[in-house]
Amino acid sequence: MRRNFTCLQKSAASLANVTEVPVTERQPAAGRRTSSTGRSLGAFLRRHGALVALVVVAAALRALAVAAIYPGIWFSDTNSYVHAAATGTVSAIRTTGYSLFVAPFYHAHSAGALIVAQHLIGLAIIVVLYVLLVRRGVSRWVAVLAVVPAALDAYLVDIEHTIMAETVFHASVVGAIVVLLWNERVGLAAAVAGGLLLGYAGVVRSPAIPFIALFALYLLLRRAGWRPLVGLCVAWAVVVGGYMTVYHAQHGVFALTQFDGRFLYAKAARFADCGKLTLPPDERALCPDPAHRLTSNAYIWGASSPIHGLPVTDDARVRDFALSAIGHEPLTYARGVGRDVAHYFEPGRRIGANDYPDTVWQFPSDPRTWAYPGYRGPIRPGHAVRKRSIDPGAYITAMASQPRLDPAASQRLHDYQALAYTPGPLLAACLLVVVLALALARGRGRVLALDGALLAACTVTSLVMVSAFSIFDYRYGLLAVILLPAAAALGATALWHRRQPHQEPAWQR
Repeated sequence: MRRNFTCLQKSAASLANVTEVPVTERQPAAGRRTSSTGRSLGAFLRRHGALVALVVVAAALRALAVAAIYPGIWFSDTNSYVHAAATGTVSAIRTTGYSLFVAPFYHAHSAGALIVAQHLIGLAIIVVLYVLLVRRGVSRWVAVLAVVPAALDAYLVDIEHTIMAETVFHASVVGAIVVLLWNERVGLAAAVAGGLLLGYAGVVRSPAIPFIALFALYLLLRRAGWRPLVGLCVAWAVVVGGYMTVYHAQHGVFALTQFDGRFLYAKAARFADCGKLTLPPDERALCPDPAHRLTSNAYIWGASSPIHGLPVTDDARVRDFALSAIGHEPLTYARGVGRDVAHYFEPGRRIGANDYPDTVWQFPSDPRTWAYPGYRGPIRPGHAVRKRSIDPGAYITAMASQPRLDPAASQRLHDYQALAYTPGPLLAACLLVVVLALALARGRGRVLALDGALLAACTVTSLVMVSAFSIFDYRYGLLAVILLPAAAALGATALWHRRQPHQEPAWQR
C-alpha cells in the first residue's frame, strides 16, 4: 500500500512538471516548424533557382510592357473578338472561342485586366512546361533552357499585350499536352480533359482542328486503350460540335466560319490563269487581273480584289474557284506552301513581298504615333465618327480608357525586341533533335521520343495549315517558339536514355 502511494506521488509530480512548463519553453517546437518551412523553401530554391530567376525576369519584362502601353495594344481583329464577347454572336470570318475568355473582362469594363491576365497566362505556360519536362525525366537545367524562349521572346510578350487569341490558344494547346503526358499511363479523366482543351483550342484558332488526329495517333502508339481514345474524341467533339451548333443557330449552316474559301482564294489568285481554266459563268467574275497581281492579304481584304464586297454566303463559290485554280497547278500551290513553312525556320526576320509585316507585332518605338499600320496602337476609345471600319469599335470603347503611355519604356522594349526573338535555325535544330530521337531512341527513351514528337507534330501541322490557307505571318509561328524547344528537350533526353538496358515502360506492363 505504501509502495502504491509512493508511485502515485511520483506520477502526480511528473504530471505537475508537464503542466507547469512555461510557454517560453514550448516555443522551440513552433520555431522548428518555421525553420523546417524555411529549409524546405531554401531547398526548393536551390533545386529550381534557375526557373525562379527566369520567371522573375519574364515577369519584369511583362510589367515593363504594362507600364509602357496601358491598357494594352489593339489590332483590327480585336473588334470581332470583343463584339462576339459583348453580343454572344460568333463571327463568320474567324473562330471566336477566344471571346469566351474576353467576355468577363468586357462586362467588367477592363481591357487592362484582360491584358494582365494574358501576361499571367504567359508566365503560367513557362512554369507548367518546366514542371512537365522535369516530371518526364528531363534534367532541371535542360528544362530551364527549353522554356527560355517562352519566357523571353519579345514577340510572345507583345502578343500577350494585345487583345488577340494567340495567348489563350497557346495555353489551351499546352494544357491539352500536359494532361495527356502527365502520367506514364493516360487515364480516362486525363484524356477527357485533354479533349476538352484541344476542342477549345480549335475554336480559338482553327489551325488546331487537325490536332485531334495527332493526339488520337499518340494514344494509339502509347497503347492507352480504347476508353481514353474514345474519351478524348468525344470530349473534343462536344466542344467543336457545340460551337458549330451555335454557329448554325446564328448563321444557318453547320460550320466554324464562312470565310475559309476566301483565304484559299487569296493563295490561289496569286497564280490562277483563267485562260486555262474551265469555269462556270458565275465564277468568271472572280478571275484576278494577270497584269496586276496583288498580295494574298490584298486579295482577302483589298478593295480592288475581285471578291471584295461579296457576302459570306458566296464562300462556296469562291472556294470552288480556288480549288479549280489549285487543281490546275497543284505543284505551284504546293511549292508556295512549302516555301512559307520553310520561311518560319529561316534566320533573321526576312519579310517577302507577299508576307505580312512583322512590325505589326513589335513594340512601337513611340506608342503616341499611330502610323502604319495605323489601326494598331494602344487600346483606346474609337472616334465618334469612324472613317474606317478598322478603327476601335463601340464595344472596345466600353472597356477602354484613354491610354497611359511611357514612350521611354516602349522604346526599351522595341530595342530589346530587335535582338530577343527565337531564331528560325534554332527551331529547325529542335525539330531535327526530335526526328533523331524518333529514329534512334530505345527503351524508356522511346516513350520520351513519342512525347516530343507530339509537340513537334502539333507545331508543324499548325504551320502547314496557316501556310496552306493563309498568308505568311510571324505571329502564326509563335506556337513553335513554345513547343519546339520543349520537344527537343524530350528528344535529347530520349537519346540520352538510348544506351540503357531495355525495360518495358510502366504503361506497357
